[in-house]
Amino acid sequence: MKRSVVFIGIVGFGIGTSGLLVASESYPSTPKALVETYLRLDADAAGLSPATWPEIGQYTNFPQAPKWPAFVVIDRYDIGNVLEGHTRAQARVTYHTIGRLADQFTPNAKLENVVFYLTKVQDQWKVDSPPIMPHVSYEVMKKRLNTSSAANPKTKKANDALLQQIESARTALK
Repeated sequence: MKRSVVFIGIVGFGIGTSGLLVASESYPSTPKALVETYLRLDADAAGLSPATWPEIGQYTNFPQAPKWPAFVVIDRYDIGNVLEGHTRAQARVTYHTIGRLADQFTPNAKLENVVFYLTKVQDQWKVDSPPIMPHVSYEVMKKRLNTSSAANPKTKKANDALLQQIESARTALK
């Protein structure tokens, strides 16, 4: 139950901190730029909440925000080959995962390879598939847990324990 409260707190905190970052940027003009923007927003946790979904959702063909019972914590991601045709493209991405967070954190340090498929719709590239579980960066998680602890000292012990689990799993990557 404590982990559920932490998870809800992390998501709730993100609703107020995402801001209008994307609104001020111009729409990415190439498949690689689109994938870079999409991955950055995903790592910043834009896909965790219906309130922040529009930030990342504008770069997809998904009809609505997918509902996920958990999310993946990552150390980083690397964009590999991007192949571009006239109306279709694909981008290979490697995630350096630390683990999965749902009601509790489950360590799973590994490389996760994903091929994103893009379609050009009215002269804008969109991620067509696959809709994958959010992949939130370690640094974002750490910041949110620390901010949550400062805002509500009652959660500090649980947040610190969770952060220690994530950091231990992250050490296994190196």
